[in-house]
Amino acid sequence: MRNKSCAVIAEAPLCFPWGYDEEDQSCAGLKLLLLNRLSFLQAEGVTRFLIPMDDGFGLYAAELSVSMAEDNAELQIYTIIPFEEQAVKWPPDLRNRYFAVQEHCTEPIPVSVVQTPTCELDAMLEAVDQAEYVLAVSAAEQPQDRNFAAALRYAQKSGREVQVIVPPKLY
Repeated sequence: MRNKSCAVIAEAPLCFPWGYDEEDQSCAGLKLLLLNRLSFLQAEGVTRFLIPMDDGFGLYAAELSVSMAEDNAELQIYTIIPFEEQAVKWPPDLRNRYFAVQEHCTEPIPVSVVQTPTCELDAMLEAVDQAEYVLAVSAAEQPQDRNFAAALRYAQKSGREVQVIVPPKLY
């Protein structure tokens, strides 16, 4: 698996039980699982990560990937931007993190100039179309987010190797 690409798609933040609470144990556990999967894929030869941006696991995956790229000049991180002013109304902390990722990624890829009803789905499909592998971050075994579910079905039907990760059960 040399010089391969991986799309990282995720459900919307409010589909997860913790919403935007990154300090929640399940969120932290899922972020750690995501980092482990990204690191494994990198070790197996994935050198391009394509990540549709959102204010949840899209942002987290981009941050983790950019961090990994600091130690590996071969890694290329492409953020897929659903629409130009996506982060304008985000809380300042998330907005600052979003722009920091954009400064350090290989290249942002815009999907739409303005927000459209399908721009988030279009961003996920763009990532899937450019990748051999898909890492899908889901809130549960049955996805709740229609766009994510559609992108996941598309990836599975298109013959991509798909791995779905869900929050770990903490007891």
